[in-house]
Amino acid sequence: MGKSDLVLVAAMVTLGIAATAAAQSLEQNGYTLRQTVRNVPIEVVVTDKDGKPVRGLKQSDFTITEDKAPQRILSFEYEDGSVPSFVPPKLPPLPPNTFVNVPNEAEFGPLYVLYYDLVNTRGDLQMFFRPRLLNCLETLPPGARVALFVNMAGLHLLQGFTTDRAALRDAILAKGPGPHIPDDFLYGDVYGAGDTGAALSNLKFMAEYLAGLPGRKNILWLSSLFPIPVGPVMDRGNLESVDYPRIEQTFENLRSSQVALSLVSLEGVSGSSNAVAESEEGDSIASYTGGRSYGGNNRPELLLKKAVEENASFYALSYSPTNLKYDGSERHISIVLANHKKKGYKLSYRSVYFAVPETGPKSIIETNKRLAHFLEVKSEDSLYANIEHGAPMMHELLFSVHLSTQGPPMLATAEQMLALEDEPAFFRTRKRGKPLKPLPPVKLQTYHLSYGILDAKLKPLARQKGVPPTLEFVAAAYDADGSLLNGISNQGEASAEIPTNGGNTVLFHADQQLDVPAGATWLRIAVRNELNNHIGTLEVRLPLESDAEQTASIAQ
Repeated sequence: MGKSDLVLVAAMVTLGIAATAAAQSLEQNGYTLRQTVRNVPIEVVVTDKDGKPVRGLKQSDFTITEDKAPQRILSFEYEDGSVPSFVPPKLPPLPPNTFVNVPNEAEFGPLYVLYYDLVNTRGDLQMFFRPRLLNCLETLPPGARVALFVNMAGLHLLQGFTTDRAALRDAILAKGPGPHIPDDFLYGDVYGAGDTGAALSNLKFMAEYLAGLPGRKNILWLSSLFPIPVGPVMDRGNLESVDYPRIEQTFENLRSSQVALSLVSLEGVSGSSNAVAESEEGDSIASYTGGRSYGGNNRPELLLKKAVEENASFYALSYSPTNLKYDGSERHISIVLANHKKKGYKLSYRSVYFAVPETGPKSIIETNKRLAHFLEVKSEDSLYANIEHGAPMMHELLFSVHLSTQGPPMLATAEQMLALEDEPAFFRTRKRGKPLKPLPPVKLQTYHLSYGILDAKLKPLARQKGVPPTLEFVAAAYDADGSLLNGISNQGEASAEIPTNGGNTVLFHADQQLDVPAGATWLRIAVRNELNNHIGTLEVRLPLESDAEQTASIAQ
């Protein structure tokens, strides 16, 4: 099992949450991941001739066909990226090492992943683009939630989703520990065809990482070469060495995770006119996923700004296919907007998907049983997606948590080390007939977590349901590479109302203790209301500042 896979299975292995009925069925059938397309969600980005979003369209303006057969639209809504998706309430100053799942500014639009591909970008272009990458941050619209993945001899998450431009800047300039952009410029095989297999693996991993997070997600691929075939629809006779099932699986992962892939070519950074993303090939790759291509410009910060702004607003539609044969075949979608050509409107949407059968060809994912099991459960339970390192902050349920260390770090006992054996950071491949030697003890730091729930709707909802309020509290510690070190999940019980210093009322209180191995860099925390499945999450960088350090920081 690869390191990327271990990150994905982390939550399932550690938290020990019971599998859903779907996951249990998966076990009985050899952990084969199967997908059934019964309802096709599709996002349509509509822009005018100046690239501005077109608002005010109605469901009746859209016509959808699948393989030329008309389809009936089942749902329709407009997601306006100019309207905040979350406006943070004003909070009083917090005590040291007390955190709330409230951002510093309003959040706008869908999620964006900046995928900076060093391996497929020529060294001279890396040199030109490196300082411009920082300039790109300044052009991002305020409130856009952005994560940064970098391909540098392996795919690495440098910064999880954030609206904080300073955090993104620090991730770009960081020198370690953990993954960081190297000072030396990398050499990649960018004059040949590139590594198609690695490119597909990276896209597939990011799609699986984003699975379970609600709504549309956008991957903005920054590179000078995009070494994947022209989408899944191609003349197979011309590409004899290509693994077509792998290509189809990658594009299907992007579809099922509602990910649109846009290509941002860096060829123009040094004045070159060979902008790959402006070619017909780049347009085709992007269009199959609902994204767009951007290139032919030596101002990459403007290209990136345009990519973010054009993908911020969209129409979300869905339909149930009239063709009920789920045989894995390619299905071609066409959307026509009344008079859009006359008005100069441009439409971007996913134009291809695969009708994967319920009991058909086995997915290539099945070769990794633990990963298949996790992905199936993750699709059924949103908590798994939200407890992963770097996932966006969630605000469906507002809470505070005070963190403190309990005593000095202590060497783990044999029993504690045994409990860590299956965690991704400590995982070792087992050989048949050869038991593993005990892990050498590591130092553990005990953290105390004290939760307070600030959601005023909790008790009225409990009265409406006629049951006591029950919340699930989850904490997971990750190292600098994003590998899970340890985690805990348990339920909290309602307590008496406790007034806070800020005048708010804590309606629910719970405590946890987690033994965190040395080297932990992140502590991911989630709270779920089991009455309505609303979730709140936040992430804290470790080690904690001392009370004096944080008080001084707040005062500044």
